[in-house]
Amino acid sequence: MLRANSRLRTRLEDTGCEFLKFAAQAINRILPHVKVTSWTESGWKNPGAIWDSSKRTSIRVTISIGPKGNPQSRSLTAQVKRRRLPALGGSASKTLDSREHDICKRIAHRISEVLNVQPEEGNNASLRAIRNAFDEHVLAEHVEEYHRLKMSLSTLLAALHTLSEQSYENKALTFGCILEPETKGSGLGAEFPSDFLNVKRYKALSDGFRTAYLISANGTVLDFVDLDRFGKKELTEKHYYPDWAEPVAKASRDNRCGIALSRQGDILIFEEGTLRFTYRYGKWQYWNHSHLVHLLRDRARAQRVPTRVLGRVVGAIYRAALDVSFRRSGGLFVILHNKNSVHDVVRYGDAIDDSDRSPLDKEFDEVIRNKSIQSLPRVIAVELASLDGAIVLENKGQMLAYGAVLQPKKSGHVRGSEGSRTKAAIGASNYGLAIKVSSDGDITVYFEGQEFIRM
Repeated sequence: MLRANSRLRTRLEDTGCEFLKFAAQAINRILPHVKVTSWTESGWKNPGAIWDSSKRTSIRVTISIGPKGNPQSRSLTAQVKRRRLPALGGSASKTLDSREHDICKRIAHRISEVLNVQPEEGNNASLRAIRNAFDEHVLAEHVEEYHRLKMSLSTLLAALHTLSEQSYENKALTFGCILEPETKGSGLGAEFPSDFLNVKRYKALSDGFRTAYLISANGTVLDFVDLDRFGKKELTEKHYYPDWAEPVAKASRDNRCGIALSRQGDILIFEEGTLRFTYRYGKWQYWNHSHLVHLLRDRARAQRVPTRVLGRVVGAIYRAALDVSFRRSGGLFVILHNKNSVHDVVRYGDAIDDSDRSPLDKEFDEVIRNKSIQSLPRVIAVELASLDGAIVLENKGQMLAYGAVLQPKKSGHVRGSEGSRTKAAIGASNYGLAIKVSSDGDITVYFEGQEFIRM
């Protein structure tokens, strides 16, 4: 990130440089659907993030180190843009949103604030502590301001991390709460979460799937609710969420914020019926679902397939991938550019209509044959994806194979350390788009033999 002869490298020393590199990479960690250009060092400039043009297709992010007016003070600047498809339109022209702009701004201000301390005034231990909580600090401040919360979201998230390490009657704890920013509690008596999550029966009371605490903007418990009855508005294809989290997603509508802790220790934050932030395996992420679907649609684009149809196909696969991801069951989806290449990818005997299918397979093939991925209930798509092997589709959504062993004729460039599902995805991506969901929940998209994006 810094040149060998950089003035900043001398000023910050090794510990400061390591912190700067890690903290600046928070943009890619939290916003995996954007690309950050190389950082350019220059004289001191105001820290923050500004739109580069009225079209809002690029954000200029500036990190400042040192006080204004000091000739030794410096700045680093980079551009944040959408991931692009050079040969195609679509997502390449999509604008960044105000949430992404605010997150970039907070990252820049937080780095500048921390590194503005003179090296002799700080210490390695404090920088390590700040680094460990950096992404969560940025995200918590962002959500607090967005929902006008008076309570500390950082405190709530820290309590959920602690809860994730505990058990009740030999079961991992789950938890749920709905933040009601439009309502203020009395502000008297017990405080949420500290008073409640320190008592065994109250921290085990809510499961986040069926029940949740209803919390005011200032941290007062307003109610304890049945999520199925609480969320009145139905969800549509424009809402994205894991299937099991539908009740808390519905409850997050009407300007509320829903937060759930899963048995795997994941923290999920919902807004307006959609999963918006997640914490998994030590990493926070902002989910811009519509842009991710557009990216996948543009990668899967083919002649003679209307964009509207392809969008529905990709949307159905994306929802199924979310479900598989948060179930931790693993799966692989392949959308072929040309259905005639199915036997360039799928082992003979594993595709629907192959002559040597077993009688039982042929009977089940009749159930699946004329169904498209977009017409299947998502729970059925997830069950099929959970079979050993892959779901292979043509780009109009027709099922070509399920539970299939992939043996791509073009293997692509793979390392010896790659798992079998990853190797299959890389090879299959030479014939279309491959979406791999690992058993630990990561969703990775491959195209033309290479990883395109990881979520």
